[in-house]
Amino acid sequence: MSAGLRVSAIVLILALVGIFSPARAAGRWVAQSDAPTLRQQGLRYDSATLSPNNSTPLSGNAITRVAWRYDYAGWRPRELVVQLCGGGRCVDASNARGQTTAFAGLPVATPFRFNFRIQGPRAARTPLEGGALTLMVNFR
Repeated sequence: MSAGLRVSAIVLILALVGIFSPARAAGRWVAQSDAPTLRQQGLRYDSATLSPNNSTPLSGNAITRVAWRYDYAGWRPRELVVQLCGGGRCVDASNARGQTTAFAGLPVATPFRFNFRIQGPRAARTPLEGGALTLMVNFR
């Protein structure tokens, strides 16, 4: 066997064994809460902090994509502004269902929070009852 062929065979064996680029397992954590009930326009209402549970593997992994969905009972005003924040970054989450890669590269243990606000001058209003809120964080 020639030297070039031997080197090729060794490289192939090492690649098959996974020494060159061991693959990290991809995963997902999901956190659920309730969206806050909005009683006044012009005020910011925060969700509970959403974090991975204790069984989520945290070392050596980074976020790749974050998706969300939330519900409000009855109607949803056009003036509702929602942001998803984590790791010092915030993105517009005014659509009740969405996803983003804006948090890609952040540690898997990054906690998130939603901020809800009905635009307009501060005034009491008919309460907007918060429903289910789900955050799904994909990581590699």
